[in-house]
Amino acid sequence: MTSGGSIGASEARATLAFAADLAACRRPSDLETALLGLPGLTGAECLGTGELRRPGGGGAIGVLPQIAHPYVFDAEALADWAVHWRQHPVVRRQLAGPEARVLSYTDFLTAREWRRLGIYSAYRHLELRGELSLQLAWDSRRIACLTVHRVDRPFGERERTLLETLAPHLRAAHARLELNHQAERWRAALECGLEEAGTCVVMIDAHDRIVGTDAGADRVLRRWFGTRPRPGALPVELAEWVERTRSAPRAPRFVRVAPGRRLDVLLTSVAGEERLLMLRERRTDPPDPADLIEALPVTRRQADVLALLGEGRSDAEIAQRLRISVRTVGHHVERILERLEVSNRTAAAALVHGELRRRG
Repeated sequence: MTSGGSIGASEARATLAFAADLAACRRPSDLETALLGLPGLTGAECLGTGELRRPGGGGAIGVLPQIAHPYVFDAEALADWAVHWRQHPVVRRQLAGPEARVLSYTDFLTAREWRRLGIYSAYRHLELRGELSLQLAWDSRRIACLTVHRVDRPFGERERTLLETLAPHLRAAHARLELNHQAERWRAALECGLEEAGTCVVMIDAHDRIVGTDAGADRVLRRWFGTRPRPGALPVELAEWVERTRSAPRAPRFVRVAPGRRLDVLLTSVAGEERLLMLRERRTDPPDPADLIEALPVTRRQADVLALLGEGRSDAEIAQRLRISVRTVGHHVERILERLEVSNRTAAAALVHGELRRRG
């Protein structure tokens, strides 16, 4: 062991190895696994990570793994923490704004002042004598932090220096996971939106090989083209069309029609050499009122009107088809919009087609 706050050669090698593990983290589970090596590196008995809510903060927990290893915080200690956590000087400082330093309650209070606080009962119960805390992220509603604890003695400047050395790597790993998590949420939202619009996506590379699909694309490809010739390959008919588009000034649409259904494919370029195939499958036969009654909260007569509305018919056309007055059609349309909780005919028609797509 070295004196003061310096780090020895073996500790420096271990710190570099730990930083490399952090750099390789791509998922929250990766970060959790890497963090479990931190107590041994710092001489700590246990490690905790989590988030603290700022006043008025809300929303879902972020991607920081919520871990305590080993789990030593029993019900009594947690109850004390829940009542008195605002007394903790490090928590108060970290909630106040971005904080780059590694902090301990000893930076703010004498031992006597610390023992007078209500929160001290949790530490006394668990026999925790040492604590170092690092703020990993801060924003207007929450902070993410990492804390190491020691039972037998306080931490020294060596351990603080080591944690400060690792701080940029820990913060970078957390920030990277936050970005990955945000990108995943965007991807999921886009997929959901595409699915609601009856569209799915296939990404192909410069050699027209499939490099990615969303959840519905494989089903659509199998339904329209059967089994692909080999893994990663486009169906032959679609691959030939993609090849022909290379010499076209504008990428034409690929259209395929089957009884009651139609498939439209649009080819578009994205960044790099990849391109996207946008597959839109839709029904071409009129909606069946019986299906609408089963899928939506409408009466039989409202289903008759809604089926024709879903075809894009005007009130006059609906009135002629059903042999009722235009005024009666308008009355039915008003009740339909109320029952479906939508504001206009276009939204009602979209709901009809969405329900029918889900029913296959």
